[in-house]
Amino acid sequence: MLHRATLALFQAFVTLGLVAPSITRGPLSWLPIVRIGSLNDAAIGIGPVALLPGLALLTWLLARATQAHARPWRWGRPVVTLPLVGITLLAMLSLEPVFNRRTVLTALQLGLLWWMYLFALNERPDLTLPLSLAIMIQSGVAIGQFALQRDVGLHLLAEATLDPQQSGTCVLLTRDQRWLRAYGLTGHPNLLGALLSVLLLLILDKIAEASGWQKTWFALVGSMGLIGLLTTFSRNAWLAFILGVACWLARRTVMSARSLKARAPSLPGLVTRFWRKYAQLIVPAIAAAAYLFLFRDLVGSRFFHLETPIEARSIDDRQTDAALALKLIKQHPWSGVGINNYLPAVRALESDSRIVHNVPLLVTAELGLPGVAVWTALSLVGLTQIASRGWPPWVAMLVVGVLDITLFPLNNWHAAVVFGLLSAGIQLPVQAARPASKKGDRPGRERHAYDLG
Repeated sequence: MLHRATLALFQAFVTLGLVAPSITRGPLSWLPIVRIGSLNDAAIGIGPVALLPGLALLTWLLARATQAHARPWRWGRPVVTLPLVGITLLAMLSLEPVFNRRTVLTALQLGLLWWMYLFALNERPDLTLPLSLAIMIQSGVAIGQFALQRDVGLHLLAEATLDPQQSGTCVLLTRDQRWLRAYGLTGHPNLLGALLSVLLLLILDKIAEASGWQKTWFALVGSMGLIGLLTTFSRNAWLAFILGVACWLARRTVMSARSLKARAPSLPGLVTRFWRKYAQLIVPAIAAAAYLFLFRDLVGSRFFHLETPIEARSIDDRQTDAALALKLIKQHPWSGVGINNYLPAVRALESDSRIVHNVPLLVTAELGLPGVAVWTALSLVGLTQIASRGWPPWVAMLVVGVLDITLFPLNNWHAAVVFGLLSAGIQLPVQAARPASKKGDRPGRERHAYDLG
């Protein structure tokens, strides 16, 4: 019972971690019991919901203590765990030993990353439901925002106030008007797009393998998730998702290859069989195609009209930011400027600078050459784990990191949750098929050592 309670609490927290906008706003601050005023410009309220992670961690420790003999502890493979330790040590050593916002939030994000990582390695939880709920909630809010062209009024959940006519809001400029890009319950459309692209890839195997009533549920999850992803108009997230799906198809084809039957079915029979088996994949694809057709001019503006003021400025800003990052790296090649200290450092060079939109450049600037060496090693290890179900979303995460930092684990707590789970998931590949050993198992069915979905 204690183990089941631990899994339930962990699943609830994963959902919260992927939906709540931040650690300091939203559900965690409801009905504040304690207020902390020194970490932010305004006092931060800590409410009952904020006790959830502590309660989940406590029950896990109790469950481990009472069942340690039955379930040995795992630290993970050294090729993954050691780079994670290296990133953690470099980040902690770059912090000041004082109680300020930067130190506290960095420590919390690192702690969250390691909790997700170790829990997933040792308990191998089924996260299909929390990931699906996160997709549905974030996508539902995003679709509502795009349809209304404003926020949907979920201020209790810390939804941002959105007005496409207000300067600073992410918009598209086409059809002679400003079109709001969906934020969901995040701080930026690019973050929402990156998050949805990885979450959809994490449960893609479950969607493909659904049967019975689950087909309808996963067809709905996939449809809403894809449309939610499209409403962000995040080119980087779209590219990451497309490449992730390509990796998924390649991996699935190799892992599921079977000899051709002597007598191939007729084309109508093949189409009928394909529809019955994979309707939960086809329906989202049709919904996405319909959306792309209806808003093809908006989509085209992100790729073929880069001369507009919004797109031209975005491209110019990123080139300028990359040049400033390189300048900062030359000044601090070995120690870096410290984790989460990039903006103050770069603004000392150029007062109106923004954060660089490239993870390797950001890591090098903040943690120096040792930091980017460790990060590169970890990235390459993940890229080699082709047999793992975590490989396609890992590829997508790295693609996002080329043009944005939304999924860098020390950038926000959504990324910390996702990165911790993925770092565990890439380690344990799918086992070979084996004869059924338990009631309900089918002979020859694949049994998976680890399943993020």
